[in-house]
Amino acid sequence: MSRDIKIGLCGLGSIGKAAARLLIDHRSGFSLVGAITKAPEDIGHTLGEVVGSSRASDIVVGSELDELLALQPDIVVYATGSFLKETADDVIACTSAGVNVVSPCEELAFPFLRDADASARIDAAARSRGVTVLGTGVNPGFIFDTFLIAASGCSWDVESITGRRVVDVAGFGQNIHRRLGIGYTPEEFEAGHRQGTIAGHVGFPESVQLVAERLGLTLDTPVKEVFDPFVAETPVHTTYGDLAAGLTEGFVQRASGTVNGAEMIAFELVLHLRPAEAGMEASDSFTIHGSHPVSVTLRPGMDAIPATSAQLVNSIPGVLNAAAGLKTVKDLPSASAWTSLERTMWR
Repeated sequence: MSRDIKIGLCGLGSIGKAAARLLIDHRSGFSLVGAITKAPEDIGHTLGEVVGSSRASDIVVGSELDELLALQPDIVVYATGSFLKETADDVIACTSAGVNVVSPCEELAFPFLRDADASARIDAAARSRGVTVLGTGVNPGFIFDTFLIAASGCSWDVESITGRRVVDVAGFGQNIHRRLGIGYTPEEFEAGHRQGTIAGHVGFPESVQLVAERLGLTLDTPVKEVFDPFVAETPVHTTYGDLAAGLTEGFVQRASGTVNGAEMIAFELVLHLRPAEAGMEASDSFTIHGSHPVSVTLRPGMDAIPATSAQLVNSIPGVLNAAAGLKTVKDLPSASAWTSLERTMWR
């Protein structure tokens, strides 16, 4: 027997707002029951007004997770942070209330090695209430894991894997730029990276681990990461003003894993305020090297915010149908677009 699926939204940053617009404007067959945010300027306003949807939504945006859980959603799109230490307690609160969770938290995509204790607590809470938790997005979640793994189905063997993603981040806000490592002197960049205040892109090790595990590979050591900044030679225009020459305008981040002493998986991510001027094309590409090489290039590359929000929304049916516990994208069917959740869930 069919029933109405209830969805809640926790976090209305750029990704949360995009997920809300996607649900309101392009999906049906469910009830959107509530939304919360920590942004004071949005609290108390209607959801449609806050996210800029073309269809009206009279849900009043709140601020407290307890209020959202009291509405008894079946699943919460939890889009508040990138780090497990900042999100684990809220995820456990959701699962303890019997609510499924899908989240773009990058560390949640494959958290078992980064924080085994938090992973075990999330998994136990989810299993105890018969619900599912999934961390997903475009990277990690799709480009260098789900998509790559699917493409490996055409491979005879796998000698090694390489991948490169170039992203134009000019449209990102200042807070995201600063967290990534943009707008610093080279000395500040190096110091921030050492101290952990500049994170770069969160989630690269998770993609390497997902691919290795899905292909049955055991890495020799934890994933290695290297960061190298790009320093602006001329001022750079941003959405919040100009960055002076001499400050970082992006960086290249490399993550690699070795098997039996040889580099098996090597990914490279370039985030840049003006990649075209630097001679780089915004694109996503990977090659699975072997007897029958498989190479894929997407031009232009996936736009991070719409692609991530789509992965979250399109993963909802798979999460609701999955076995209980903390899962990864390798455990569930690949996300696919849907129109009516009711028809998708109960067909």
